[in-house]
Amino acid sequence: MSDRRMMFMAAVGAAALLAVLQIVLHAAGVYAGGAGFPVELALNLLLDASLPAVVRFPRMVGGLAIAVTTVLAVGASLVLPRIDPMVTPGAASLVVSFLVALLPWRQAFAFAAVLALPAIPVWSPSWGKLSTALSATALPALIALYLRARYELVRELRKRAELADSERRLLAERAETAERQRLAAELHDIVTHHVTEIVLHADALRVTTGDDGAREAAEQIRRVGTRALTELRDLMRVVTTGARPVPAGRSDDDTGGDLAALAAADHAALNVEGDPGTVPAVVARALYRVVQESLTNARKHAPGAPVTVTVVYPGDRADVEVRNAPPRRSGDPTLTGAGSGMGLTGLNRRVTLLGGTFSAGDDGEGGFTVTASIPAPAP
Repeated sequence: MSDRRMMFMAAVGAAALLAVLQIVLHAAGVYAGGAGFPVELALNLLLDASLPAVVRFPRMVGGLAIAVTTVLAVGASLVLPRIDPMVTPGAASLVVSFLVALLPWRQAFAFAAVLALPAIPVWSPSWGKLSTALSATALPALIALYLRARYELVRELRKRAELADSERRLLAERAETAERQRLAAELHDIVTHHVTEIVLHADALRVTTGDDGAREAAEQIRRVGTRALTELRDLMRVVTTGARPVPAGRSDDDTGGDLAALAAADHAALNVEGDPGTVPAVVARALYRVVQESLTNARKHAPGAPVTVTVVYPGDRADVEVRNAPPRRSGDPTLTGAGSGMGLTGLNRRVTLLGGTFSAGDDGEGGFTVTASIPAPAP
């Protein structure tokens, strides 16, 4: 609830309570004019009724309080010249308090000073009138000013505490990100070094061996290692710089693998719509990894269940959906327990780094569905 709404509700409650109290006191003849002097009560009730409007129109209500006080003071001087009545309206103290809370303190104290002049009144002052006027104007203004300063101080301290907490969280996140990047760079150096050695030895074996089978195996090792180095380089660029994939010329090795062969190996139905050549190499590799991991999970957790792979290339992105039907039998515990359990989490991170969306979960019919959509910038 906002501060002004709370002040409005407080003003409404105070006005109602004050009006009832003044009616009771007037009926009991407590006021100087007695029960036969209804003008004083009418003016007090008028100011009470305007009290809720002080939140939105503080200057107007302040001027009304000055006018009512002036009319009461002049009327008391003319009608009851020998009596020393209290001419300050009952709501004057509340009006002054709200003015201090809502207006700049200089303006609020100016209203209080002007209100005190007819409340004394200045044309027939006395010590009793002076103390009464100051108690109804200056004292509420000082108390309201103190409460306002305290409230603003507490609010400022709370804001500073929240800002400091946000800064601490930001610094912690930055430190965590820096540590992740450092570990990623270290992992990149280690993996790159060893994979490069594997590629070099495989290439040397391909050139020197006379066995056709060994030569073909060495060539396969070299191609897989080279592809791994390319993927690692692209992912490191995305992780460290936040750069998005850009289209570039590529060879067949850049796609990560043959989707048709991958689907055929797992006896999955493959549906492809659009031109795969419209997506960058890093997107094609990510797409391949999504299909590969999804088929692996289906083989482990839903053996024998039909699997459908749908890949769509609309032109500005690549969409993939891998859906398997309910399992026909339970999976092998040894097989389902293998792996790190982070496959889907890793896919989610990989797709998110490329600016895409990823989801995986039950399809509501006992099966499991993995979907991903990765943006592919146009050349």
